[in-house]
Amino acid sequence: MAVKPWVGTVKATVPSSYNPSKGDSDEPEANLELEYVYGYRTHDTRNNLRYNNNGEVIYHTAAVGISLNTKQNTQRFLFEHTDDIVCFDSFENKVVTGQLGRRPIICVWDSSDMRTLAMF
Repeated sequence: MAVKPWVGTVKATVPSSYNPSKGDSDEPEANLELEYVYGYRTHDTRNNLRYNNNGEVIYHTAAVGISLNTKQNTQRFLFEHTDDIVCFDSFENKVVTGQLGRRPIICVWDSSDMRTLAMF
């Protein structure tokens, strides 16, 4: 059995007089929305930045496909992947991305509207 020295620390941080009230364990009413991605995967991938027919820059980092409008400095995202994207190709507005993992996914998508066309 693994040693878990942090368990005692976690238990010690809860005051002995603490009585949980109703709703303490409920999920918070909050949503997160990705606004902008800073970064670009280059350490183990090559030729993974292209322009589409609309002049947008298409690339990926982590598990996110990205379309960057350089004039407005805005991004749109593709969230179909569940692991890091390491394969990338495109023709006109059609993009193909592939990921790592035990069950890798290949995703075909349209960079003009970020619509998924096929997944394998």
